[in-house]
Amino acid sequence: MDGANNTRRLIITADDYGYWPSYNEGILAAVEAGAVDSVSVMVEGTHCDPKPLLESGVEVGLHIDFEGRWGARSGAPARTSLRVQLDRFVDLFHRWPSYLDGHKHCHARPELATPVLQLAEQIKIPVRSVSRDHRQWLQERGVDTPDLLLGRMRSNEPAEPAELRDLPVGVTEWMTHPGYPDAESGSEYDLARREDLDELLRARVRERFDTPIWGEDVLRTTHREAFAHEGGPLRDATSS
Repeated sequence: MDGANNTRRLIITADDYGYWPSYNEGILAAVEAGAVDSVSVMVEGTHCDPKPLLESGVEVGLHIDFEGRWGARSGAPARTSLRVQLDRFVDLFHRWPSYLDGHKHCHARPELATPVLQLAEQIKIPVRSVSRDHRQWLQERGVDTPDLLLGRMRSNEPAEPAELRDLPVGVTEWMTHPGYPDAESGSEYDLARREDLDELLRARVRERFDTPIWGEDVLRTTHREAFAHEGGPLRDATSS
């Protein structure tokens, strides 16, 4: 979307809010430091407390989880579970999510991608694209999505993506999983969450006092800002 004026934009997103209390604490530490621009929320869990996020004013999106109590589904059950999670999000945050993505990229599975796309079309919000083909599929159908996704899915990958230091023109999303480890969480990514948090905080200190890792000409932004269109802001949950 920014190719005409060579603008480079970066959205730093913290995933998995609501997964586990100590992970929430790490995410909130990153929010307080100004190290992330948006937070992706898992609304199905018992640890999803909206109050700190609402008080912070950080941008919030729906982190869809089709592996929780719903299990792996397709067709009508998938649409139902998505609607339940959307309704739960609205109950908690009193508005539509600013964007959609999925736990372990479940939202991009072939059997789940279409309901997610249709929801994004309905409430006019972006969707995280996880591959070139997924990105093209969304864009061809008029759904906004970042031009590049960075971030690791496994703890043996570097906490800082190499591409972060040479971002392309357009909108890049850096997907992170900050948190404080807790072996009782059951997450395979447990220890790596502290690495992600430390990396984010280091990057924030450098951004404040030196040249940012991603360069001085890159604009930090939110999904809402990056994909604003003529005609006004996105609708809230009470709009018709």
